[in-house]
Amino acid sequence: MGNATAICSDKTGTLTTNRMTVVQVYVSEKHWKNVENPVRVKEISIPNKTKEILLEGISVNSSYASKLLPPPEKETLAKQVGNKTECGLLGFVVGLGGNYNEIRQQYTEEKFIHVYTFNSVRKNMSTVVQRPDSATRMYTKGASEIVLKKCKTILNRNGEIVPFSTVDYDRLVQTVIEPMACDGLRTICVAYRDFPSDKLPDWDDEATVVDQLTCVCICGIEDPVRPEVPDAIAKCRNAGITVRMVTGDNVNTARSIALKCGIITPNDSFLVLEGKEFNRRIRSKPDGEVEQNLLDKVWPSLRVLARSSPQDKYVLVKGIIASKRNPTREVVAVTGDGTNDGPALKKADVGFAMLDE
Repeated sequence: MGNATAICSDKTGTLTTNRMTVVQVYVSEKHWKNVENPVRVKEISIPNKTKEILLEGISVNSSYASKLLPPPEKETLAKQVGNKTECGLLGFVVGLGGNYNEIRQQYTEEKFIHVYTFNSVRKNMSTVVQRPDSATRMYTKGASEIVLKKCKTILNRNGEIVPFSTVDYDRLVQTVIEPMACDGLRTICVAYRDFPSDKLPDWDDEATVVDQLTCVCICGIEDPVRPEVPDAIAKCRNAGITVRMVTGDNVNTARSIALKCGIITPNDSFLVLEGKEFNRRIRSKPDGEVEQNLLDKVWPSLRVLARSSPQDKYVLVKGIIASKRNPTREVVAVTGDGTNDGPALKKADVGFAMLDE
């Protein structure tokens, strides 16, 4: 541990507090900010139809193990239990005056028609339910740029379904998603799709089912940097230890957090790459093997790996350890908080498994 020269760190819960809060939302053609403020969130004016879909879409299409409990003694904020991103969204439901427990009692898990669970490849989750009016509806939420690409319509300011073109997509990315991400926010798109009861699809055909969606809203979720992190990273740098951040978040969000942590500075020339570009640079052929000589051109200046998979993390750790670029080999420490991080944790010289309280 004392000999570590490189640290590959998770973002969520390690560099940040892992207390998620919706602070911005784009809904009904309007971008609202500071909605973590109880007074501000009550000012959000949206049609009843849109509000009902939004509240149901978040309450139903999240793990029922995710919930908010009364604040611990001497604290004012609700205790978040389960998936923290979902807890942040549930907090938004409560802020809008919704009761996610009542909605979940109406749609019990045994009544679900089909569920597409979230994973690091899919980056979204969908739940299919039968509504009280017998309509079959699928709620979807996930990484905004991924879910939004599956949307062909959107709810306008009147709660009406209107077409959503590629031009509209580009506009939303530029005016809503990128600014949110540059503020260090994780962006989540909530969407839905109704199916005619007399012509239900093959639920196993995910590519066809999770498509033709209607966008409801885009939420910007804040996960603040731990106050002690910038000083800790500065101490690592002074000790000759390089800290790299490896995250599944989008590149703008990752860059913003890395700046706040001190992993990068505004004018430096260090690399901030997405997993896709990282893989392109370390292989001479698209589906070829990782080539150490190519990896050796990337890792020394790499500081942030965004939209990355657990496999990307493993490849990076393995490549740094195997490198003969320097006279002495790097001693690599890794932090990980999920079972998917097992290979990288095992490969590292030092592995820190991070657990929620």
